[in-house]
Amino acid sequence: MKFSSLALCFALLAAPLAAAQKKALFLGNSYTAQSAHYIKEVFKRENTGYEPHFLTPGGKDLMFHLKDGKSRQKLASAKWNVVVIQEQSQKAGLPGSFAKSFHDGANGLCAAIKKQGAKPCFFMTWGRRDGDKRNAHVFPDFLTMHGKLSGAYEKAAKDNDALLAPVGRAFAIIHQQDKELFKSLYKGDGSHPSAQGGYMAACVFYGVLTEKSPTKIRWNANLDAKTAATLRNAAAKALLKAEVEE
Repeated sequence: MKFSSLALCFALLAAPLAAAQKKALFLGNSYTAQSAHYIKEVFKRENTGYEPHFLTPGGKDLMFHLKDGKSRQKLASAKWNVVVIQEQSQKAGLPGSFAKSFHDGANGLCAAIKKQGAKPCFFMTWGRRDGDKRNAHVFPDFLTMHGKLSGAYEKAAKDNDALLAPVGRAFAIIHQQDKELFKSLYKGDGSHPSAQGGYMAACVFYGVLTEKSPTKIRWNANLDAKTAATLRNAAAKALLKAEVEE
């Protein structure tokens, strides 16, 4: 009798924990893939209540995920609470057919995500460290590229009543505050996120999905304490600015 009562108590205690666990799906490309380790660790170590899953084929865009069989199958495979979507790193800020593809892909994916009962969330990416040499007339430097990308993501999030994870805005805050730390956010190609960049991205997602300040995160990701704190503060400022603009 005592054993049955004890087992019942444990079952009652465990039930709320199981019910509280939510699922987040990330559909993106190498930018999301190279931030995934830090997202997983922050979500696990900081008890966010979210279980993250990833589908991140390199170089792909939103239109790819909208049409791809594996992406659609993954979207239909579970009852997701949030689905994070990330465009190819240049297309959202480019004009003409690229902009149309971004917004068409965004609208289509958001509709599919909502049909599954989940909330869509845009992963606002960052301008490249030195601009984009392939599209120098459009993206001559980081700030110009950031401005075009952020504007496109903000519009897509507003049009689709979606969440927005302003990771690019956090990059811009570090750019303003500390140029050397800003450079360290990138790997050697000046495009993909380093450990610092990936960690800051994870801090932004923590704030968006938990609605808590990233400054509450305790894990430093093997970075020195001062750097980690600066990155968390930038993530918090990026989110605060997003709330003001809404």
